[in-house]
Amino acid sequence: MLVFSRCKKSGWPLCGPQCEAKVAHNPEVVIPSQTEGLFEIESYEEPCYLYECVTPLRALLLQKTAPKRFKKIMSLESHLESRKGTEAWQTCQDRVIDVMKKTLGVMVFEVLYPQLDFKDERIQELVGIFETNSIEIRLGQTEVHGLYEMGSMMEHSCVPNINMSFDEKFHLTATAGRDIEKGEHLSIMYTHCLWGTWARRDHLINYKKFWCSCKRCSDPSELGTEFSTILRNGKKLRPKNPLEPNTSWVSTDGTNEVSSIDVQNDMTRIAAELSILQIKGTVPEFREFLEKYSKELHPCHYHMVAAKHNLLQMLGRVEGFVIQDMPMKDLKEKEHLCRELVELCKKLDPSVCRLQIYLGVSLYELHFPLLQYGKRAWESGDMSTEEFRKSLMEPRDLLIETASVLRDETNTKLPEGQLRMQVRETLTQLEGFMKTVGCDF
Repeated sequence: MLVFSRCKKSGWPLCGPQCEAKVAHNPEVVIPSQTEGLFEIESYEEPCYLYECVTPLRALLLQKTAPKRFKKIMSLESHLESRKGTEAWQTCQDRVIDVMKKTLGVMVFEVLYPQLDFKDERIQELVGIFETNSIEIRLGQTEVHGLYEMGSMMEHSCVPNINMSFDEKFHLTATAGRDIEKGEHLSIMYTHCLWGTWARRDHLINYKKFWCSCKRCSDPSELGTEFSTILRNGKKLRPKNPLEPNTSWVSTDGTNEVSSIDVQNDMTRIAAELSILQIKGTVPEFREFLEKYSKELHPCHYHMVAAKHNLLQMLGRVEGFVIQDMPMKDLKEKEHLCRELVELCKKLDPSVCRLQIYLGVSLYELHFPLLQYGKRAWESGDMSTEEFRKSLMEPRDLLIETASVLRDETNTKLPEGQLRMQVRETLTQLEGFMKTVGCDF
């Protein structure tokens, strides 16, 4: 159970008493302390809607403490008018505005500081700016969102050409993933690369207020990966018109067709099963999942890929499947899964701007079975020392490629940075071993 201190002025949870002085001047502390706003968070181990007002509240107080910064934030797109009457608008009213004004006492604060704009519409505009322009930063077990004056101006593409990396203070560095032609737009990805087209476009219209029609979204096969392709009667079914939200899935010969709502219901059901599996699933259970849906989903369907990504990491690491003790059949399975995902990642993200962690993990995990093949054959006398030396080159090359993929990921608090550090250590150890057996590189 997690143990927290409580801020004496406001009641917000703190990681320890030493933090109280550090947050004493934060708006979410100052306002409740002045207005005697009282609230209680029932569990610190679960998400709570009360936290959702903190960032907008801090932004509102910039009117007083940093008016130039506030003006820069307000210059960003909010999609205010198109948000009116939507679920997002009502959610902001219930979970941000009402909490600020009724729970934290901002209505009292408005009277004390009439020169500051705390109107409902101003708060809606701020929340719209955050939802439209914030950039996701994936951490180990969660994610945060950052608002960047220049970074937020780059346009979206599901096949981006700009890679973003973040240091320990979350400063953003934008790097070209490939050569960019003169006049070509710089693009990042506003949504999740490992979602299917329907989910990506639905997310973009709901939160960013536009329909994507990039080359990936326009292609029923998703760049030849079959990432959203389902199977019926042994035939591939792709979205008939992927740019139409309610399009059906249809086979090439037109003999099999499934409605959009039926596909969505099936994917929701499978996703629920997969989410439980990802929390506590075993190797046999993941194998059973892949076998169960092998006649309903293409091998490269996004649900199958998610399961395979989990499975390839479990093989060689969990009890009963330790890499040194795995039979050849299991090693071959791990190798096949890794090679399959490496190929997929390179098709979906050819500029390596969005899937660094997935590509990096797949490349890194691939070197393990290859090492085992050579090591076992050499130790049993079935492979000469010269052949063994040659067999070590591909695992080394894979580690070098992984390090290259993660070269800009220096923040060790992020999954990419942690993997980069692990890869470098593994490469050093492997090269040290290679020298002892006489490898020349």
